[in-house]
Amino acid sequence: MSKLFALCALLRHDPDAWTDVGWGPTDAGYGSVADLERNHWRPRNPFVNPGALVVTDRLLTHTGDAVNATIELIRCGHPGAPVYSDPLVAQSEMVADHRNSAIAHVLAEHGRLINDIDRILPQYFAQCAITASVQTIARAGLFLADRTAGHVVLDAATVRRVNAVLLTSGMYGAAGDIAYRIGLPAKSGIGGGVLAVMPGRGTVCVWSPPLDGDGNSAGGVTAIEEFARLAGWSVF
Repeated sequence: MSKLFALCALLRHDPDAWTDVGWGPTDAGYGSVADLERNHWRPRNPFVNPGALVVTDRLLTHTGDAVNATIELIRCGHPGAPVYSDPLVAQSEMVADHRNSAIAHVLAEHGRLINDIDRILPQYFAQCAITASVQTIARAGLFLADRTAGHVVLDAATVRRVNAVLLTSGMYGAAGDIAYRIGLPAKSGIGGGVLAVMPGRGTVCVWSPPLDGDGNSAGGVTAIEEFARLAGWSVF
């Protein structure tokens, strides 16, 4: 789920970052190199891995530390909450994740990255290893449900765009199914978390590690579906 907050941290510095990463859905999977090629080397959206690597690269350029910029945004919603990057998790990903390394090299080959790969990948893995409670994540995402004029994280137009991309792409290839079953913008994480947003009402975050074939939490999706039914939450 850190991909969502990294994107929002970047958009605070560069509202036009959409020129570097698209906003369209894909059913090719979050680690597809073929989909990147089909889209002329521009990532399909910021939530697939190629898009997330570009977001990390641009956030690193703007802030000098993409990980801390992401953590600071998460802490905005829950000051004092324990939010940190787990170095052991980051290291385990770094030594085994050859696919993201390959994607980074492909992006660099086609001029899509600004910083050196040796700087980007450690930042990306550390960002993916950010640890926080479901309560903290739910509070951190509340600005996406805020429809008042007093946005303190992102302006209203950017919030609408982020929610739209969450609805179409936040759950990877299952986004259409989630829109049909639940009707909420949502973002899943490989750690088993799911954050869903009801604009004008609030957010809900759940955690259940076992993943389904699309890389989303099987139990988490079911829990949010039932919550949305009982609460009467849907954007439709």
